[in-house]
Amino acid sequence: LDKALEYLLAELEAAGVLDQTLIGMSADHYPYGLELSEISELRGHKVEENFELYKSSFILYNSKMEPMTLDRPVSSLDIIPTISNLMDLSFDSRLMMGIDMFSDQAPLVIFDNRSFITDLGRYNSKSRTFTLEPGVSMTDQEKKDYRRFISNEMERQFYYSARILDTDYYSLVVPKE
Repeated sequence: LDKALEYLLAELEAAGVLDQTLIGMSADHYPYGLELSEISELRGHKVEENFELYKSSFILYNSKMEPMTLDRPVSSLDIIPTISNLMDLSFDSRLMMGIDMFSDQAPLVIFDNRSFITDLGRYNSKSRTFTLEPGVSMTDQEKKDYRRFISNEMERQFYYSARILDTDYYSLVVPKE
């Protein structure tokens, strides 16, 4: 991959379009063909199955961008809104799940098993436990209320995502060219 990127960047620069190019790279899933023990061996430690197994990297590159690393939860659903904003594309954010990774909006990463991660903590639906992020403090009641609030938001997103598919929603709201 590194040689392919080296070649791509050289060709873009030779064509004079490197500065106007945004490159995005993301793994869309963990290595399905490997057993959890094999993935753990590759990572050098036992991989937790509910959250860590799904953790991957996302790389955005433009020759004019200052290098930075985001230290907040983000989801693959956040890629399109992020790229759309970076490229100054016109879009209605209400028609997309996900948020711009660089925005100040509170992050929400949801999993199909109804687990979630936010900047304040993570809820594991398998163990039914909500764990606060380091440095975050809440009373037991606040944790319960927060978990319920995020769970309601998550269920709303699952509901409307299903409705979008069931009704072919985008064919109704996006004009045909």
